[in-house]
Amino acid sequence: MIRYLRLILLLALLVAPFPVAAQPPSPITVTVKAGLDGEGAFRSNYWFPVLVTFANDGPDRRVMLEWRDLNNAVLSQRYALDLPGGARKQVTFPVVQSGRSAQLVATADGQEIFRQRINLNQLNNDQFAIGLLSADPSVLSSLATADFAAGMRAVMLPLDPAALADQPLLLSAFDAIAVRELTSDLRPAQRESLLLWVQQGGTLLIGGGAIGETAIRAFADVLPVTVGPLRRAAPVSELERLANLSGLSNFVPSLTAQTVTLRPNAQALTNDGLISQTTFGAGKIIFAAFDLAALRAWPGESDVWARVLNLQPQLDLDIGANFRFGFNDLLQSSLNTSLFPLPSTIALLVLIGVYIIVIGPANFLALRRLRRLEWAWVTTPLLIVIFLAGSYGMSFALRGTQTQVLQLAIVQSVASGGEATVTTFTGIFAPQRQSYTLSFADSALVAPLQMDERLVIEHSDAGLAMPDLLLDAAAFRTLIVEQITTSSAQIRHQIALNGQRWRGTLTNAGSIPLRDAMVVYKNDMQWIGSLAPGAEVEIDLSTDSDNFLRDFMPIEEGSLFSHTFVLENLFWYVSNRFDPFMNGPTLPGDDIYVIGWSDQAAPVVQINGTPAAARGETLYIIALR
Repeated sequence: MIRYLRLILLLALLVAPFPVAAQPPSPITVTVKAGLDGEGAFRSNYWFPVLVTFANDGPDRRVMLEWRDLNNAVLSQRYALDLPGGARKQVTFPVVQSGRSAQLVATADGQEIFRQRINLNQLNNDQFAIGLLSADPSVLSSLATADFAAGMRAVMLPLDPAALADQPLLLSAFDAIAVRELTSDLRPAQRESLLLWVQQGGTLLIGGGAIGETAIRAFADVLPVTVGPLRRAAPVSELERLANLSGLSNFVPSLTAQTVTLRPNAQALTNDGLISQTTFGAGKIIFAAFDLAALRAWPGESDVWARVLNLQPQLDLDIGANFRFGFNDLLQSSLNTSLFPLPSTIALLVLIGVYIIVIGPANFLALRRLRRLEWAWVTTPLLIVIFLAGSYGMSFALRGTQTQVLQLAIVQSVASGGEATVTTFTGIFAPQRQSYTLSFADSALVAPLQMDERLVIEHSDAGLAMPDLLLDAAAFRTLIVEQITTSSAQIRHQIALNGQRWRGTLTNAGSIPLRDAMVVYKNDMQWIGSLAPGAEVEIDLSTDSDNFLRDFMPIEEGSLFSHTFVLENLFWYVSNRFDPFMNGPTLPGDDIYVIGWSDQAAPVVQINGTPAAARGETLYIIALR
């Protein structure tokens, strides 16, 4: 009996709860601002910044941030950084998101120190996104009710200049950004990022007046005017004319505005110098010489700014966002050639025939001649193994041993060259089952095309990498690599719209020959064909041809990709964002473009630390401004 009591007491001691010492609070504090506006605004499948601030009051630590898309658990986006003791550090973590819920987790040397659920506000793709740099977030709020092109509306997003992204691709979801005043100076990287975003098609509106002095100083060299002193009692009649509305003088009799002098190649939107604009790459910079908040009491304010901004559906969309996480593998589907040579039908039939003859009659006759038919239990499996080994060896020889990299690059630029948005569909073909470490340029943003297995994308001081990517034998993995780089294609032109026709001349001013080239305006196309460096062609394009990708067939013999397939898929995606009832692909907006192909493909990935030689082609989409 005593023995049983001892056993019961021992069991009670084993299962009894023991007091556990409370974990000391982490010496590392973390604060987070996520989204285009720092408050969670984002577009699905578009890159946006997550601003993370660290304060470490303890020893040196190695911190790993992980962004988890709770709607898509297979993609892990990470950011690794060293955090010395006593440091205060701020990082901009670029992420891409498919749904409204995410989670940010931070670990230090393997120990979790922070976890926060991030609720996001998803913007509709049929809305223009307008960012606002102003201490007063209600400025230009009337634009939310304005009607823009294609019946689209706008959403206003207040921005913090201290948190403005210094990577132009993180601004790609914005259609326009207005600057009333800067509450803090922009860092050089932020200013450069903002101007690169404009070059890729963004619209930057800068306000003046007494409150706009900080914004004028920050962008004085790129404004369409040189700015002079303030003048009082500037009339408002030109703004009424611009809005095609009257009554502004009843609310705002006059304005305080800067005196301005129009710069060459700039355009005055009002005859009194109150509003002017200039093209800047594929985008434009607009200057209003008065306070952007000066018209807020007038019911016609939204009409004025809607006409000034003149936002149009643009081609310079984030192409990656249209294809990312989808099922349309543009790279693999458009291949004109197989990744490795396949055996001919005759060779397969011969192999099958030889196998049937050897495993059947030949084996039987040989064993009967030797009077050892009972050996068939051994010879038959042996012959099967020999043929299997031979088939595997033939397959191995056809696949080869070298990892193949295929690239389809899409370069969006303007005729004068300069910086361009490059979206590269990069395919990795693995001849054997193997793990790879892929590394990319620091300025690049990388995401998988499809989400069919767990992937890790990691940012660190050493650069951008995709570590331990496991690929099966003969597997093909497509990634989308996006970056801003210098365009090598340049076009010189003198083309103008004369009535219903675009007429003029066009010259390839760059060093790259273009193949399957064409001039396109909306869904009207003039076929050019080959355009060698220095070559000049006459342009005579009717605006009612309705023949884009309809009545021509490029010569694609020898090309790595089907050019027609790529263009159809690309522009169907672009067209359907703005008009899902389109009966054919078209280029949005009022610009005219040159589209052409090059056999060159700049490598964008390193495999296991070694630059990967790539086969590929580049599609140039060049806006003629």
